[in-house]
Amino acid sequence: MNFRDTFVDAFKNLSANTLRSGLTMLGIIIGVAAVISMAAIVEGGQRKLVQSIERLGTNLLFVFHKTLTPEEQRKFAGRSTGQRYGDALAILTLRPDLRVAPILQFNQQLKAGDRDFSGQVTGTLPEYQVVRNFRPAVGRFLIQQDTDEWRRVVVLGKDVAAKLFGSESALHRDVKIGDERFVVVGVMEPKGDVYGTNFDELIFIPVTTAIRRFTGDDKITFMVVHVPNREEMVAVTQQIHSLLIQRHDGVDDTKIHNQGEFLKAMDRTIWTFRVVLGGVALVALLVGGIGIMNIMLVTVTERTSEIGLRKAIGARRSDILKQFLIESVSISLVGGLIGVIVGVGVAYGFGDLVAKAMPGGGDWGAVVQPSAIFVAFLFALTVGVSFGLYPAIKASKLDPADALRYQ
Repeated sequence: MNFRDTFVDAFKNLSANTLRSGLTMLGIIIGVAAVISMAAIVEGGQRKLVQSIERLGTNLLFVFHKTLTPEEQRKFAGRSTGQRYGDALAILTLRPDLRVAPILQFNQQLKAGDRDFSGQVTGTLPEYQVVRNFRPAVGRFLIQQDTDEWRRVVVLGKDVAAKLFGSESALHRDVKIGDERFVVVGVMEPKGDVYGTNFDELIFIPVTTAIRRFTGDDKITFMVVHVPNREEMVAVTQQIHSLLIQRHDGVDDTKIHNQGEFLKAMDRTIWTFRVVLGGVALVALLVGGIGIMNIMLVTVTERTSEIGLRKAIGARRSDILKQFLIESVSISLVGGLIGVIVGVGVAYGFGDLVAKAMPGGGDWGAVVQPSAIFVAFLFALTVGVSFGLYPAIKASKLDPADALRYQ
């Protein structure tokens, strides 16, 4: 019997017991579908997070105030600590190609007519729109004259403008921030929620105005620094760190986060998540493999007389081995193909539901990778060969005389 005839015969034997073959394939189908769909959902989530982060600027350093230990607080008592507006200006002296956006954040209530909105006000410089890749859709952003003259001008996030003015234009309208009257000079482009922050609800005013009108001192919340060349981020980090220690009277109260390091940490987290989910899916495949071995052992028992007859008329051990091994592989092959179809369907159908259920989700979906399909399908075939090999060997070793007498 040639290879083609063996395959045809294997499929005939499987189709003779359609229900049993289908139930045997179920484990393989579930396993392959789980591998593909889980990998696709995780891949879609990872791409969404990376795109969201990079949409708000690349090659960024985030400069924060580091809380000192009690011992350090006693040691450095009376010395300058914390990030200040002057620190941002000093960083600009390191290199002319750096862009620095100081961030001074505080909560205030805005009023426009009979409407109000409570949100986070951000005092910053004109460089913010370049550093964070966040520009106005209508009007303008802050300009240098606004900062130099402590102007009471405000740029609203899209949602803030909608809540205060509805469908009407917000440009050149008056808004009260606390007890101070401001003029709206711009409305930002839609940005959405990025890693837990809704950028459409932000409110921007000149940092000097924020210091003069609201906080009363030049302390800022943090700074964002844009470095033109990604390869120089580590060197610039060290330069900024040294500069701020010097400016803060020798106090090391600064921590600097590299955006690239953050993305690497996120990749490690996603990879761990992918391994865990992949492990769960592979367990399903192994369960499917056990089902294949079980059903093939039953098949060998049911067809013992047939095996004896085949051997009696000249079939070799290798022919019997090949026949039963092809049957187990055929189960995996068909189950794997169905699993691929189900997995892709589940990924694109269920992926949107998962996205909406996750923080910051709702506008991303699954991304099916050809590599995931290949790995899942290959593993399914491997399971078919591995778990079908023992029953096939057992069938090939049967003695013809004993097999013919088996009832």
